[in-house]
Amino acid sequence: MVGQFSIILILLNFINYYYFNYEIFFLGVLLLSLSIATLFFNFPKAKLFLGDSGSYLLGGILSYLLIKTSISTKSYLPPFFFACITFYIFFEVVFSFLRKLLFERCNPLYPDKKHLHMLLFVFFKKKNNLVNANYKTSICINSIYILFLLPLILFYNNLFLLKLYFFFLLFIYSILYFFLYFKIFKK
Repeated sequence: MVGQFSIILILLNFINYYYFNYEIFFLGVLLLSLSIATLFFNFPKAKLFLGDSGSYLLGGILSYLLIKTSISTKSYLPPFFFACITFYIFFEVVFSFLRKLLFERCNPLYPDKKHLHMLLFVFFKKKNNLVNANYKTSICINSIYILFLLPLILFYNNLFLLKLYFFFLLFIYSILYFFLYFKIFKK
């Protein structure tokens, strides 16, 4: 979570600096510094754990920054741009909720180990050992996340292309998820 939080903060800081939102920019720089410090202590072997409360705190802070940035740049950036940059974080939750409810017929509020990052972890664990699997999963998820954010720079203010790209992200996520799922669970 801290990795995606940092990646989104870098992008938001760039946007807020570019559009002269210095109050939000300086808050973002402070939060990014704290995030990088947390990453420093957590990579490659985790020493600090945020837990659920820490994840909820980061999610709340991120929501606040996204809303403030969206409001202050509404004449330059469509709100759907912000949906695209937070795609993975929110779609992972929605996808897991629907998967549990519709396909597994279980309570969607209970945790499980079938999230995309967990499937990737198991995939790497089978290939290598447990120690390498954790940071390989982190590097892979965050690298993919950065890779999929880069094209947004080209069409950040084109609503049609943003919507098209959002559906492309849905498609890619689904392909990757089901590939890993069937590779791990269906033998």
